Amino acid sequence: MREVRLPETGPAAAAGPAAGPAAGPDTDPAAGQRAGGAHLEAPRPPVREGRAGRAPEGRGTARGPAAQRRLLWRVVLVAALVAAVVGAAVWALLFSSLTALRTVQVSGADRTGAAAVQQAAADQLGVPLLRVDTGAVTSRVEQLPWVASASVDRSFAHRLQVRVVEKVPVAAVPAPDGAPGVVLLDGGGATITTADAAPDGVPLVQVDPGAGPAVRAASAVALALPAALREQVAAVTATGPDDVRLALRSGQEVVWGSAGQDDLKARVAQLLLPREGVRRVDVSAPLAPATSG
Repeated sequence: MREVRLPETGPAAAAGPAAGPAAGPDTDPAAGQRAGGAHLEAPRPPVREGRAGRAPEGRGTARGPAAQRRLLWRVVLVAALVAAVVGAAVWALLFSSLTALRTVQVSGADRTGAAAVQQAAADQLGVPLLRVDTGAVTSRVEQLPWVASASVDRSFAHRLQVRVVEKVPVAAVPAPDGAPGVVLLDGGGATITTADAAPDGVPLVQVDPGAGPAVRAASAVALALPAALREQVAAVTATGPDDVRLALRSGQEVVWGSAGQDDLKARVAQLLLPREGVRRVDVSAPLAPATSG
C-alpha cells in the first residue's frame, strides 16, 4: 500500500516559508534559463502619451500665416530688386550717355573718303548705340557716288563700324555737251561720277560725242574688256560702230571691229600681243586674226 502524507499544520508550517527563498526558476535567473531555455523579461508598463509627447494644439496653425507673409515679402523684395536692375540697365543702354555713339570707323572708302562716310552718319553722334539707326546710315552711305554697297555694325560701347565696297570704273567717256572732264562708268554702264581725267587703268573712250552709234559701240567694248587687258588700254577709239580700236599704253594697237564676241577677241589678242615685233593685232575676225609689225 502507498503511504499518504498529510500537509503539516501548526506553527512549524506557518514558519516554513520564512526560512528562505525556495530555489526555482522564479528566484534564480540562471536556473530559470536552465529550466526553460530562455530568459523571460518582465512586461513593460504601457507608455502614456502626455502633453510633452505631442505638439501643443493650435501652435502650427498660428505660425502658418506669419510664415507665408514673410515669404511673400521676400518674393516682393526680390522682384523689386530685379525690376530695379533691369530698369537701370535699360536706362543705361537706351537713354543715357554711357553708350552714346562717339566714333565712326570707316574701311574700304579709298575713293569715297572716310570724311564723306562719317558725314553720312553725323546725325547719329550722341545717340545711345542701341538706338542708332543703322539702316538710315547704310542708305545714306550707299547714295555716295563711289559706293556700291555698305554695311554698318555697332561696336560697344561708343563706336560704329562702316565697311564700304566701292564701284570699279571700267571706262571713261567724254563729258556730255562739251563739258570739260570725263564721265566714269562702272561695269554695268552706269555713271559713277565725273572726273577731270580717266584714272590709271581706266580706258578713255575717244569718240566724237555726236556719233551716237560709234560712242555706243566703243563704250560697249570698253565695258566688256577683261581686267587684265583693260589695264593695258589707254584709249578706245571708233570712227563707226564697226571700227572700234584699242590704243595700248605700250604703243601697240588692237583692231577690235564691232562689239560682240568680246571674250574670244580678248583671248586672241592677249595671245598675240606678247609676240616679238608685233605692233598691231586685228581680231575683228577672231577665228582668223592677223598681226603686223
